[in-house]
Amino acid sequence: MLINALLLLLLASWPPTASSTVSPLYSNCRSQDSGNITYRSNLRALGDQLATSANASGFARSSVGSAPDKVNGLVLCRGDFTGSDCTDGLKAAFQDVVDRLCVNAVDATVYYDQYMLHFTGDERALSNLADNAPEWFANNMNQVKGADAAAQLMEKVMDLMNETSDLAASGSTNGGRYATGETWFGQQGVDIVYGLVQCTPDLTGAQCRSCLAGIVAKMPANFRGPSGTFVGGRILGVRCNLRYEKEIFYQETSATIKRDMPKKKLSTMLDIIIFGLPCLVFLVSVVLLRPYIVKKIRELLLQRDLVILEREIVNESDERFSLFKFSKIKEATGNFFHENKLGEGGFGPVYKGRTTTNQDIAVKRLSPNSLQGFNEFKNEIKLIACLKHRNLVRLLGCCIKSKERILVYEYMPNGSLEDLIFGEETKPNWPVRRHIIDGIAEGLLYIHDYAHACIVHRDLKPSNILLDHEMNPKISDFGIARICLSSVTESNTTTAMGTFGYIAPEYYSQNVYSTRSDVFSFGILVLEIISGKRAVGSYRLSGRSYELRRYVSEYFVKNSAH
Repeated sequence: MLINALLLLLLASWPPTASSTVSPLYSNCRSQDSGNITYRSNLRALGDQLATSANASGFARSSVGSAPDKVNGLVLCRGDFTGSDCTDGLKAAFQDVVDRLCVNAVDATVYYDQYMLHFTGDERALSNLADNAPEWFANNMNQVKGADAAAQLMEKVMDLMNETSDLAASGSTNGGRYATGETWFGQQGVDIVYGLVQCTPDLTGAQCRSCLAGIVAKMPANFRGPSGTFVGGRILGVRCNLRYEKEIFYQETSATIKRDMPKKKLSTMLDIIIFGLPCLVFLVSVVLLRPYIVKKIRELLLQRDLVILEREIVNESDERFSLFKFSKIKEATGNFFHENKLGEGGFGPVYKGRTTTNQDIAVKRLSPNSLQGFNEFKNEIKLIACLKHRNLVRLLGCCIKSKERILVYEYMPNGSLEDLIFGEETKPNWPVRRHIIDGIAEGLLYIHDYAHACIVHRDLKPSNILLDHEMNPKISDFGIARICLSSVTESNTTTAMGTFGYIAPEYYSQNVYSTRSDVFSFGILVLEIISGKRAVGSYRLSGRSYELRRYVSEYFVKNSAH
């Protein structure tokens, strides 16, 4: 039955259309027409005009055409996302909205992480500066638990939001009516809470403050979960928005508010100096030499541990595994030359390189801000190196120097599955797509049932499926993979990790993962491969919009009688 539904969907939607590489957080498409050519033309002209005008301040409002085909719109980029980045993002977003997300819509509102766009055929609606609809709410799944701690967190966040709202309404920051702030919490793994608020600059100070007060008042009802207060959340609207997180997500400035931060302890240097100049000279000598001595000792211990790691991996799993010198990695990648950059994920950039033996390699340079220690990194390397299957990307070696953490993989010349099914090139025929589906399934079966331990990947998506020169799929990026006791065991985690759109419902809602979580992600992949549509998107059927999974389900029900 499912195969029949997939084939019906394939016939209805192939070939797939290209879409923006940045998916929106939320889209609201309203007032569909029958494809008014003049209105569409005016809308495209408006998109170019607004994107170009927003280059300087991040905000623009305008209209194009005359009634009844006049289209009105506004755009807003986040206060720390201006200039060409803002312009390029808005141009791509408008093209994606007009061609894919909201085809033939007369009115639409689309929110992205760093910008938003809104257009309408009703000029009066755009002139209503007090209308913040449609508002969209989202929250982090982690919670501060316990009645007292949860109440304290909500109080801290609301105080921060109100103070940053006052600053934004004053219009004294570089980003116009935009402000950021930080407050200390220091409980249950949440040290600092980071907050951001913003209004469209065409609001007066009083109008901006009123709009922000309205959404701040909605925080307690929307950001309190069944066990406590969520440690992150956002409310997005056409006229104002807010967001708070436990990790920093914006560019700090001198105007960023700091609340209740713990005071730094005073240095005891003065107490030591009073003992005399000889003591001072001795202290300075120790201070100057100590970092050098500590650094040398740490480097010697690190190299010793790396040699032991290499020996263990070679003896236990893969005799081809080796340690790479950092100087050789720099030489192979042209000192991480930007033209050799293949892409960038959540854990760092990936570069193409070529060794002195003319072997092509893929070099993943993990972010230096990663909190992962050497022991965790070493265990991850051993886990990946022990996986040997034709449908898994092979780890060739690693490199660790100072803060550098580098993984070296075999190079995949045909890029990723995401490039294949969503890129601009001609789409593959059905035998190729079926071959890819079979290969991914075989790779999953191996890590679930036949590897040295049952492994759950937890982040199966098109960009993590790479293709070799014969179009064989290979699963990559085991950075957040976890070991289960068996394929039927469910495990709990304090943080649900992965990519929105591919996360299984029970993992998203209950933080429970198992091999079935990967199977759910695989099912979403199969739908994307067959249909050429992204998992996170808006697709219309019978006058309503659905994301891909619901779209397939509704399509199957509607056509099951046939």
